[in-house]
Amino acid sequence: MAQANYAYLKLLFKNNLLLDLDEYELSDVNSLGLVCQFLGMHLSSAFQPIFRSDGKIIGREALLRASVHEQFELLPEAAFEEAYQTGRLVQFDRLVRTIHLLNHDRRFPEHELLFLNVHPRLLSAVSDHGRTFEQILHYYSVPTSQVVIEIKESAVADSVVLAEAIRNYRNLGYKIAVDDFGLAQRGLKKLSGLPGTYERLVSNIHHDELSRVIALHPDFVKLDGAVLADPQATGVIYSLVTSLRAAGIQVGIECIETASQLAIARKAGADFLQGNYLAKAESAPYSKIRPSVAEHLAA
Repeated sequence: MAQANYAYLKLLFKNNLLLDLDEYELSDVNSLGLVCQFLGMHLSSAFQPIFRSDGKIIGREALLRASVHEQFELLPEAAFEEAYQTGRLVQFDRLVRTIHLLNHDRRFPEHELLFLNVHPRLLSAVSDHGRTFEQILHYYSVPTSQVVIEIKESAVADSVVLAEAIRNYRNLGYKIAVDDFGLAQRGLKKLSGLPGTYERLVSNIHHDELSRVIALHPDFVKLDGAVLADPQATGVIYSLVTSLRAAGIQVGIECIETASQLAIARKAGADFLQGNYLAKAESAPYSKIRPSVAEHLAA
């Protein structure tokens, strides 16, 4: 990295993030982009495209790639847990999100949305949600409206804290996505096999899950592809998509791994689609999109 660029980034991080870049060994690697070190972990970015149903890319989700000694890969959850256990979760989150932003800004069209995950514990650890990161965005002329904050609502027990965090982000102009919509973890497959009429099933889902999510007024809700595992659940998925869209919420289905899952997601009327079957997350400045799938989406 050029010395002048590094000096500028160092000043930016110190003044706005209270982070010393010398400590994190920021460097520029051709195949990975900007990378850094934190608590002995090697950190880099990967980006997975998110498609509209017509095949056009609306944005990319930034995903953390972490390893120890650049050899032993860590799950992102494990990396965040290490930061939490050492009392440095806030610094870690700020560093990761900023590295994602810088890598995205250098590689992808500026009109694309950037989807960034926020660790659930961070929602209660700070009170000025998104304010610090907003200053970095301003330096790079990226409007907050181009950033989608992904929050796993099912991982936040305190509904008051969750609502306050979302309100803070929205007041600053960020878009909000509820990630891994709770039904995947709480037994959609089991729900689809319950006795009773379809209407009763939909009613149960609405009262148990939808009301809480709709009350948060997110811009997007992302259903995990696990909900596609049971063909009998197709009707339930369709009802979920219909109910959420009726509330003015765009619905996506992620983790699409097969052609059959893609077909179900499209039949359900999902607004956007994401998964390895369409394009894997890549560190390189492009993602490999399956030509046949891209053509199928555009058809």
